[in-house]
Amino acid sequence: MNIFDSLDFRPLRLGTIVSFHRGKVGERDPEGRTPYVGAAARNNGFVGYVNDLPLFPGKWLAIVNNGDGGAGYCTFQPAPFFASSDVTALQPLYEDATPAALLMLASCITYQCFPKYNFGYKPNIQRLRSQEVMVPITTDDEDNQIVDWDGLDRLGAELLGRVITDMHSAIQTSPADDDTLPDLKFEPMFITDVFDSMKASTAWYDKSKLDTAGDPLFPFVSRTKSNNGVDSFCPRQDRTPEPGKAITIGLDTQTIGYQPVPFYTSQNIQVLRHELLDEGNGLVLAALIQEQMGKFSWGGNGATLGRLKKTRIMVPVTTDSNGETVVDWNSMSQYGHALRVRAERRLAPALEVV
Repeated sequence: MNIFDSLDFRPLRLGTIVSFHRGKVGERDPEGRTPYVGAAARNNGFVGYVNDLPLFPGKWLAIVNNGDGGAGYCTFQPAPFFASSDVTALQPLYEDATPAALLMLASCITYQCFPKYNFGYKPNIQRLRSQEVMVPITTDDEDNQIVDWDGLDRLGAELLGRVITDMHSAIQTSPADDDTLPDLKFEPMFITDVFDSMKASTAWYDKSKLDTAGDPLFPFVSRTKSNNGVDSFCPRQDRTPEPGKAITIGLDTQTIGYQPVPFYTSQNIQVLRHELLDEGNGLVLAALIQEQMGKFSWGGNGATLGRLKKTRIMVPVTTDSNGETVVDWNSMSQYGHALRVRAERRLAPALEVV
């Protein structure tokens, strides 16, 4: 039996678990030393630094507006931080709560509470105080139901162990690998001149009509911004999946991803391919394309197929044997690998936890 099965989950009002504190407007400063938590859909709400002293200590939670019209999410802040007026800081009423327990509580709050909120029905302090959340419970000396912080800690520690194990298996480089970035020459090229093909996915399904019988081995790529566009996983369908080693673009939402393995998609997904596309240069190209997506927006100015065909991106180039300017695929792969080495090297402290 795992730890989850040993816990007794019951609803408790959030106001009995944490107290609420509002942030205030701060001015970002690249020379600042205090982490600044604001309206950001990623990076745990981190948007930069300020010169001000921290408003709140570390080992608190923070409810962050996600910055794109949604209700937001709950984060764990390990270090003292400054919070913007878009942020509600949550002080655990149990002073000895561990990071593992608080990460679990942040997850419980995010996935249980926020689906009911939206941009027009915001999670303000009054609503949050009376919001119920399912958490492991125990009883105190007076037989009152309270949070089982020890249970939250044990469950959080178990899940963290799994995550770190998965991180180990995902590492593809060695700390000794060369992380020297090659000197690249960039020039603008039409997207259609960079890739061999750009076509609508032939393996698309309405998610509600997916056959769910079988092992969910294939990524289902939609127009979501998170998780590389992977909305969920599904079993083998009647249609043949799209082969891996491709870049996907979600029309209208301007969402970009590099798909290393065979996948299925939702509607309105364009698939870009080239015989020399690999994980190293694919991730670089995905970032270069995403940079150009800033000129598009949801609605009348979305990234339609016609507009994409007229879009140029800055790519590394070289001169071939005929004296023509072509994409420098090899150097771009080296560049992507060097960036991966640097990124995975930064994971080393976390990997030492287990």
